[in-house]
Amino acid sequence: MHEVSHSFIALAKTLELRWQSYRSSGDFDQFVEFTLSLNGLTERLNQQNLPGLASACQELENRALGLFTDHTLRPVSDEQAAAISQQLGAILQLLQRHETPAVITKRLTDHADDERDPWIRQRNVLIVSRPGHPWSAALVEQLSFYGFRPHILGWDDEAALDEAPLAIVLVPDHEASTYPPQALDALQRLKARYVASYVYCLSVPASLEAIVGLQRAGANVCIPAEIKLSDILSRILDLVESREQETHRVLIVEDSKTAVAHIQRALDLHGIDSRAINTPLALLQVCAEFRPHAILMDMYMPFCTGVEVTRALRQIPEYQSLPVIYLSGETDIGQQVEALRLGGDQFLTKPANPIILSAVVKTKIERYRDMLRSGRHDGLTGLLNHSASKEQLAQMLRRTLPAGHLAVAMIDIDRFKSINDNYGHPVGDQVIRSLAWLLRGRLRNSDLIGRYGGEEFIIALGGVDMGQAMTLLDRIREDFSRLPHAHGRGALRASFSCGIAAVPSYVTASALIEAADEALLQAKRDGRNRIVAASQKLPAQ
Repeated sequence: MHEVSHSFIALAKTLELRWQSYRSSGDFDQFVEFTLSLNGLTERLNQQNLPGLASACQELENRALGLFTDHTLRPVSDEQAAAISQQLGAILQLLQRHETPAVITKRLTDHADDERDPWIRQRNVLIVSRPGHPWSAALVEQLSFYGFRPHILGWDDEAALDEAPLAIVLVPDHEASTYPPQALDALQRLKARYVASYVYCLSVPASLEAIVGLQRAGANVCIPAEIKLSDILSRILDLVESREQETHRVLIVEDSKTAVAHIQRALDLHGIDSRAINTPLALLQVCAEFRPHAILMDMYMPFCTGVEVTRALRQIPEYQSLPVIYLSGETDIGQQVEALRLGGDQFLTKPANPIILSAVVKTKIERYRDMLRSGRHDGLTGLLNHSASKEQLAQMLRRTLPAGHLAVAMIDIDRFKSINDNYGHPVGDQVIRSLAWLLRGRLRNSDLIGRYGGEEFIIALGGVDMGQAMTLLDRIREDFSRLPHAHGRGALRASFSCGIAAVPSYVTASALIEAADEALLQAKRDGRNRIVAASQKLPAQ
């Protein structure tokens, strides 16, 4: 965390220096550099789940971009420059306040301070309501199970948290035609102090005026009164999805070293990793090694054209959907359309605006990832699906053998059919989602968590032996059995059974899954709501 935080703090300092350089020289190239750095800082803040700070940077970026295209403003007027300087100063102060040494130290030690379960990644959530509000109590209870640290604050109380909470949830007493004035006051007060926190306003009237007013005051999400508690939890959990995505990777196919240098610099400022080759003949080999999420392709190169390379690339199933963005000095619209028709995804003319270039690259990559995700992830829980789970397990096993540790668990919700029969399938779905959320909150980014089918889940824990896996999953089992699941007549509680197999007793993916599944059946036979470790040969029943 410290290294990441330092990266955007350093970027902010660079931003300040570039603004000062422009102010002293009046050179518009320096203004371009400043705008590019500002865009990069905004992206970094978004990547670090700091929406409030990112929003403040976005406002300044919009102001700068408005001047970017006005060629009559050279240099920027004193009035505009003063406004930019004021906004920039405010952003730097917010960043320094947000990343004080005490806050950084606290974040680094939180993990170690949790003696009960060091795997739990606790995050602060501030709930603002009157004392004893039933929704507040329910939110506290449920968020605690998922590894959050909830705090209740009265409407007129001053918050005492040193670290900005990840989320702030405002819970008015009841639905009204207007949002309560005390809630608005609390929102403005808390947003001023915790600018990086994501704010949820509950029981918002179905009024455009009310929603716009709350957004202006700093609200990020406005939730109407009819929304269920489970949906609110889902939104908070989605916000803090703990698994980090891979860094964006872009392969540049360009024979000009100067062009490559400019492109890589623009991508680097936005946290995008890149590799360049000066001949398309090395494309397939580098793609296999680098595994890019997008390709920036020059149109005209030695040996062949970018269109020819793209057409050839599309013959390989693995690369049929990989985004290809053309970069060329070609201005003929017919040629551009033909290039897109023959396999390209976007056409940018040289010299490309670095901000536009980075935005196009990120957009194409995100859509590409969404497409891949839809084929690999379960729609109800967002976890890996059956086939993707088996694929990832095989990859983890290859990295583990011959001398490492790996534990595989099969989990099944007990008496799930009776839950569906007695309470309805929507409640059953909520029980499944709750277990998925609990597993995501308690396990590491590197662990495999998949929905294997129906109410069955698969877990793989790298670097973990049988004893450690038993201890960890038994704590999760205990907490899940105490977790309330709301329904129309109150709340129910569910449990799960689990079987675990581990390397080195089993050394293939199929053997691990089969052994864990047999142990799961044994847990069911032994009375459910328990964990059983697989042996080399389970006793016959």
